[in-house]
Amino acid sequence: MALKTFISKYKYCAIGILIAMNCSAVTVFKLNGLAFGLVVLAFCCTLQFLINDEEPDKSTEKELDAISERLFHRVMNIVPEIVYVSMFDGSVKYISDGIEKLIGYKPDEIYKTRNLLLHLVHPDDKEKVSKQIQNLQNGSEATIEYRLLKKDRTYVWVSDYLNTIKNEWGNVTHYNGILVNFDERKITDKNLQSLNARIHQLNDMVNHHAVRDSLTNIYNRRYSLVILQNEFNRARAQNKALSCLLMDIDHLEPINNRYGYFIGDRIITEVSKCLQKHIRSSDVVSRFGEDEFLIILPEIDSGELDRISGLLVNAVENCLVKDEEKNLNIDFRVTVGTSSVTTLTKNITDLIEQAGKALYAAKVSKKARSKGRPVAELKR
Repeated sequence: MALKTFISKYKYCAIGILIAMNCSAVTVFKLNGLAFGLVVLAFCCTLQFLINDEEPDKSTEKELDAISERLFHRVMNIVPEIVYVSMFDGSVKYISDGIEKLIGYKPDEIYKTRNLLLHLVHPDDKEKVSKQIQNLQNGSEATIEYRLLKKDRTYVWVSDYLNTIKNEWGNVTHYNGILVNFDERKITDKNLQSLNARIHQLNDMVNHHAVRDSLTNIYNRRYSLVILQNEFNRARAQNKALSCLLMDIDHLEPINNRYGYFIGDRIITEVSKCLQKHIRSSDVVSRFGEDEFLIILPEIDSGELDRISGLLVNAVENCLVKDEEKNLNIDFRVTVGTSSVTTLTKNITDLIEQAGKALYAAKVSKKARSKGRPVAELKR
């Protein structure tokens, strides 16, 4: 047994020994047979050494193959996709362990039953799946979506990426597939859509609150200044008229003290609604302060401004705020200051300050005329 192992492992050395033994009694090239045999033996041993260096150790190769195979299976069982290799007759040669989580069948169950995966395809999807598998024999690849029957008799949508495998002569012999749980992706996509919709909704809310007044829903002071700047630039560039109007609710604080702050808020809201109802589509109304409104009037010059100002004041002062619980109708008064762009107007600050000075002057004049007059009229 030991001799057989030696011969199989060191066959060239064994040949050299046999030659040396046979040549021991022969004279060759003026050398006695033993010397010649020793030369041949040395040559054969050297040849054996060289061949051993060139030939890989088969046991080492087997160990490396085993390690590679274990690593492959470990990686395939970690990834969320299910990888499988199948012959065209339906027999599955390999499938990763994730298939059990997907449809409830273990890999061993699939190996034992030929065409099990195809049998599990939904009846309505079988024709397109079979046709696609047949097309693979031409060397093509494809992605197909279909339903698989789970062990609990429910169906799951999967996306299957199919690709052909060729032998060393370039012939298609089998194919591999990568299964992805399409139901989970649908849920993920739906969640992403809901999240995106929510983000858009929040963005709209943020944008809305960034430009709108929370009480009246008209533009706030910050955004009205942006609009006024744009209109000012346009008026300068196109040599167009531009005017603005500051409107203040008279004695709002005494009204709040007398009737309550809810009545004061309702007055502010009513004024904003009334202004929006009586302005042009190109005009802009904004809440500029607690009880102050800025109305931007593009292409309105100073000659037309007084008429528009009077119309807006009359419209607002004809509005009433009702308190049905207390059976009260409360009307109120407003004061306005106006300004228009002239050659002396350098910027929107000048335009607003001009309107502010006109408003202050109008309030002083009104105060002088209305000494002893009640701050708000009460009607029953």
